[in-house]
Amino acid sequence: MWNAWFLMACFLTFTVPNVYPLTVDQAVNQALQNNPDLLARRLDVEVAQGQLEKAQIPLIANPVMESFVSGKDRPPQEGGGEYTNYGLKLSQEFEIAGQRGLRISLSEKELARLVLEIQDQERVLAFEVKEAFTRVLAAQGKKGLHGQVVRLQEDLLQFTRLKFQAGEAAALEVNLAEVELSKSKKDLLLAEREGLESLLGLQALLGVPPDPSLNIEGDLLSDPLSFPRAGILIKQTPAERPDLKAATLEMDKTKTALELAQRNAIPNILLGGFYNRDEGRNDLGVSLSISIPLFDRKQAERREARVRAAQARVTRAALERTIDRELQESANALTSSQKELALFKKEILEKSLENLALLNLAYREGKIGFFEVRVAQRETVETQFAYLETLGRARRAMNRLERVTGGNSK
Repeated sequence: MWNAWFLMACFLTFTVPNVYPLTVDQAVNQALQNNPDLLARRLDVEVAQGQLEKAQIPLIANPVMESFVSGKDRPPQEGGGEYTNYGLKLSQEFEIAGQRGLRISLSEKELARLVLEIQDQERVLAFEVKEAFTRVLAAQGKKGLHGQVVRLQEDLLQFTRLKFQAGEAAALEVNLAEVELSKSKKDLLLAEREGLESLLGLQALLGVPPDPSLNIEGDLLSDPLSFPRAGILIKQTPAERPDLKAATLEMDKTKTALELAQRNAIPNILLGGFYNRDEGRNDLGVSLSISIPLFDRKQAERREARVRAAQARVTRAALERTIDRELQESANALTSSQKELALFKKEILEKSLENLALLNLAYREGKIGFFEVRVAQRETVETQFAYLETLGRARRAMNRLERVTGGNSK
């Protein structure tokens, strides 16, 4: 029995996956490789390449071969008898207005636009991963702070109980310390749940199975004030953004589509050669036919192409305005968060916890009262959480500015 349990324990030990720290760069790369939506989108490139291959076919239509056989009786006055007539005709449709070259150009632009749209989806996905990574780091920071608060409240409750037993503290102080400890434990549970939810959300973007044991490595901002100012990042013009390039290419593609619709109004010619044998006589020749564009002159196709071209111009202009607005909003958010961070001094934040420990020691020695320690704890904890919130806003502002400019400020 014990051998079976030992073997099972060994099996579980050796089959548990290794826990490795995941950095933000590794998370972005993993998402770009495994995200299911992105993988499905990349398959569209194969479809577009198939359309390009179709456009590169030398002739739009296959040759048509016709044949006929007929039997006929010769009249009695012509000697009577039977004979067989037969014939063969081969025809091919030709485009004479350069439609093939325009179709190839149209397919090439569609393929290029699709590639740019995929690149833009990768840009947006990278932003979403960084945002999710930021949420995980912020949740971990909150969890750590709440853990410190629980330990502080436990120490405070222990000291207060000792003082109560010694007759140096009131029962009300003990009750208040117990209430504060319960509240801090509840906040810790909420922080743990928030951390797990943010971690699972990140893993969904990465396209990996849920794993609560995944280890995340990184800081919200190692040195926030050392990051470039918003004005510097704004100079990274978003003209190279894939979606803006795709919108420009769409405008060019609609012009080509309009020209193709106009060329398609020119009728194709049908060139053929035939051979007939009629009553023993050979008949060999060629034929040329062309449709008369009396009713269908591609009016609907040309109108649609003109509307598509106008839509492409409006879409690109709207995208430029959106980028300008998002650029200013992101720059303002970054500037604001950097100003807020400038109000915090890292050394002061680190020493605030040391001071709190000293206050606890002073309370233990009876130099200060319970309510003084309680107020000091609350102020210190609120300052720590405020700093953490400001760090998160600064990191999210950097992420948004990277997304708008299409750049990277890691």
